[in-house]
Amino acid sequence: MMKTQVIKLDSHDDVISVRDKMSWAKTERILLVFPRRSRILARTLDLRLLQRHAAMLGAQLAIVSRSDDLRRTAEELHIPAFATVASAPRKVLEREKSPTRPTRRFVRSDLRQMRRAALPPEARWRSLLGFRFLFFTLAVLAILAVLSLFIPSATIQLSPETRLQSLTFTISASRNVTTVNLAGSLPARLTSVVVENSKTVKATGLVTIPDARSQGLARFRNLTTTLTGIPAGTVVSTQTSPPVRFATTKDAVVAAGIDKTVNVPVQAVEAGSSGNLPANTLIVFEGDLGTSLAVTNPSPTGGGSDRTAAIQTAADRSLVHEALLAELLEECKTSLEQTLIPGDIFFPDTLVVSQVLTETYFPAEGQSGDTLSLTMRLQCQAHYASLADVNALVEMSLNANLPEGFTPASGGLAILPASTPRTDAEGITRWDVKAQRSLHARLDPLTAVQLSLGRKPAEIILLLSESLPLAKSPIIQVKPDWWPWLPVVPFRITVSTGN
Repeated sequence: MMKTQVIKLDSHDDVISVRDKMSWAKTERILLVFPRRSRILARTLDLRLLQRHAAMLGAQLAIVSRSDDLRRTAEELHIPAFATVASAPRKVLEREKSPTRPTRRFVRSDLRQMRRAALPPEARWRSLLGFRFLFFTLAVLAILAVLSLFIPSATIQLSPETRLQSLTFTISASRNVTTVNLAGSLPARLTSVVVENSKTVKATGLVTIPDARSQGLARFRNLTTTLTGIPAGTVVSTQTSPPVRFATTKDAVVAAGIDKTVNVPVQAVEAGSSGNLPANTLIVFEGDLGTSLAVTNPSPTGGGSDRTAAIQTAADRSLVHEALLAELLEECKTSLEQTLIPGDIFFPDTLVVSQVLTETYFPAEGQSGDTLSLTMRLQCQAHYASLADVNALVEMSLNANLPEGFTPASGGLAILPASTPRTDAEGITRWDVKAQRSLHARLDPLTAVQLSLGRKPAEIILLLSESLPLAKSPIIQVKPDWWPWLPVVPFRITVSTGN
């Protein structure tokens, strides 16, 4: 009884790995068990290779698989195939008799027959001159057709019709508007700057001021029996209100004894003619010496004088303030305009002083001086309309009135002021502008290409001039120059639009 070698295959096996597993089998029957739901070795060629390898090993091959297609393929190759291992009958696996090996016999080769088989004779109709000329003509026509499609190219230059669009309208700017709108309103933007300057005017007021101090002699009389010293700087004055005060200019001593006297030079504490006193008016002591001594001026004091000097007045202060403020506002206007970018619209009648930072007069109020100077540092502000907002509003207005079939030309917008900006009591600034821009007719290159396919240049020029809004006749260039028509394929035609 012959044994059967059962080989279970894995899902990753291929022809080479299965042949290796079969080589280890030492039985005359080999049963290959395929895994479930597997598509390995499903080709007819794979099974044929395994069948030959089994025959080389001298064994009979059979397979077990759940796949109906695989079993059907195996049966076509006369390989027994079963759904399960248990269903494989042993009789079917009996070894078939080996075919007898054919005996070799030398047969002489017929060289002429082999040559006729390798080089069969050409059909007779193919050697006819008429057929050959026909095929040659068809080949040339085919080549010419290909050349006519892909060799010629053309460029069409179109000049669209141009038109000038002009519009005059009123623009209003307000602090309460936040965005540009088609009603003609845009935001009034705020800018500010800090400026500082000084101005000097001549003082127009006059004032009398002390010039020189009065001088004289004071006589001190001893009221005691002791020696009494009088230090320099001892002050004596009159009984008037306010008192006129004098001070001794050097030290002195009054001899002991009642009614002893000494004369000491004195000078007025304050300059001016008020120090020129009559005799016997300096009778009051300042200090403790009044209990020991008595004083008087035996002769009038003199030498005190006054002079007239210029001094600022309220009118001078007002004048310099108004003049400097006007200059600062003009400087503010210039500085504010410089902070804007070219094209922004400045509203000069909105210029105001928002804050006075410093204001210093010299000399101070009440002090004399030939001139009066004022230094001011202030912050001023004004409103303006930005160029971007104006351009956006103008473009919105022009686009709302754009003629059908036209498109704006790039960089052709011009905005001209038609009036001066004026701001009303409500803070709304209005002015008129005149806007202009160039328009180009909208051309469709695809339409030009469709109208030009396969036509002659002269015909295309007439057709495009009648069908499209052009400023002048189109310019057509065909390559090669001798080609009489434009290409018949669209991608070989290039259309450019420009002035």
